[in-house]
Amino acid sequence: MGEAVIKSFRSIRGEPRLFAGIALTQLLVVIAGFGLEPMRGRTNYGALPLEVYLHATIGLAWCVLAVIQPWLIGMRQRELHRAFGWIGAFIAVALVTTGIWTTFDSIAGGRQSEPAFTIVANIGGLIPFALLVMLAIRVRRRSDWHRRLLACATIIAVAPAWARIVPMEQLGPIGLLLMEAGMLAPVAWSAVHERWTQGSIHPAWYWGAAAILSPLFMVPVALVPEFATWADGLAPAVKP
Repeated sequence: MGEAVIKSFRSIRGEPRLFAGIALTQLLVVIAGFGLEPMRGRTNYGALPLEVYLHATIGLAWCVLAVIQPWLIGMRQRELHRAFGWIGAFIAVALVTTGIWTTFDSIAGGRQSEPAFTIVANIGGLIPFALLVMLAIRVRRRSDWHRRLLACATIIAVAPAWARIVPMEQLGPIGLLLMEAGMLAPVAWSAVHERWTQGSIHPAWYWGAAAILSPLFMVPVALVPEFATWADGLAPAVKP
């Protein structure tokens, strides 16, 4: 069974293969990022609340679906692709909802040392993810835009894994830039490949790159005194 699946992946060509490859690399980033946490002694997964497991499961489901969807197109299973697409829309809603939930719960539970930056980083990633998914649904009949926007949304969705791969505490702002560079790498490679093979770069990549970079421009919000005071007040207000 596994060998047949691998052969079917190898048999697909063109854009479906490209986007399946992008999604697969993001899935590997998730496995690497969160797999390193216990080894570094930074996270005790057994002590995390239930909603974190729920959010992680939903995020993993999104990444797996991102691999399956272009494969279905490559196998000419368009009806199944459409059905899974609407399931993906519900997964996206659940991912954003549980992402907001876990963000504020982690602050309320005293698990975040910098509440303001936690809110800006997490919500700042969920907003462009949600916008890209909504736009991709709106232009779903234009497959060229649809595929590229969803690929960029998936890249944004795995940002928390990148934050665990890059030693942010030691590198500071440089670590943030390295993280963004890693996230932009598949977009840049795809754009260069299109330029080389087709003579032009699809505009969706520019929109996707802007969405990936947008959280950087939200960081100054965390430095606003009123916002920082409000965020800091969330933890002691509800901490048991």
